[in-house]
Amino acid sequence: MQGAKVLVVDDSTSVRKVLEKLLASRGLIVTTSESAEKGLEAINHSAPNLIIADVVMPGMSGFELCQMIKMRASTKSIPVILISGIINEGVITQAQQAGAFDVVSKPFTPDDLFPKVERALNAVKQSFLAVDEAVSISNPVTTPSPTPAEPFAPPPPVPSLANQEPSPQSVPEPLKTPPAPNLLDELKPFLDKPEIESVFVIDSTGQLITWLGQTLDEPELLATYVHTLLSISNVMGEKYHLSSVQSLNLEYLGKTLIINRIGDKSSLVLILRGTGGTGVIRYLVLKQMPQLKAALSG
Repeated sequence: MQGAKVLVVDDSTSVRKVLEKLLASRGLIVTTSESAEKGLEAINHSAPNLIIADVVMPGMSGFELCQMIKMRASTKSIPVILISGIINEGVITQAQQAGAFDVVSKPFTPDDLFPKVERALNAVKQSFLAVDEAVSISNPVTTPSPTPAEPFAPPPPVPSLANQEPSPQSVPEPLKTPPAPNLLDELKPFLDKPEIESVFVIDSTGQLITWLGQTLDEPELLATYVHTLLSISNVMGEKYHLSSVQSLNLEYLGKTLIINRIGDKSSLVLILRGTGGTGVIRYLVLKQMPQLKAALSG
């Protein structure tokens, strides 16, 4: 474990200092970043042996940071330990889906932290040994040069909901997993309301199931952002002993975005013109909810 490089990503200065002190006491080389975005820059500059990241941070979350690391061939082998103020089945499931090595509860103690850090670093060591052994057997004379690190692309821009030029209504493009046959029929009543521009349905992992209405740049990216908002809202609710979030209402300049849960596995997203008169829309959501649930479960 001694001499390994660890990157700590946390928006809390006090947490970064505590982790830096604890890890350095075991001979680890520690660098820190105050956000996931800066953490990506640090990884691009010098890849660590281990990453420890907070789950809830402004901007990109720890879950999203972990997903980005695991998507790149040059960094997917770096273990990521996530830190969360709440450890429950939902957090553990999200951590597993993101590809995290383990989760540490916050506040943590050295006894909580060090065994997981040691296991993560040992796993990396064993992985490298296995690769070296395979290479030496298949090619005893020469070994391949290491692949240069791919630069991280900058975080994608948040899609603008304000001042967007109207465009014709469109039929959703084919998706990898086609929606239920009657789901589109149950979404059409929303577009009968002139104030509704677009309607989306996303699943519990942030994947776009389908959408109708005016075109929007990168609808899959919008689905990812909505999933992140719901995840953060749920963590906050659990922290203060509230039930899981059921709806969110976001007002932008000249636009409104309404998010509603459709059970535990999907959510409805509406983009509206203007920022008032949402009572009628909320009534329509309640009216259509049973049909949407039936269409998604069918």
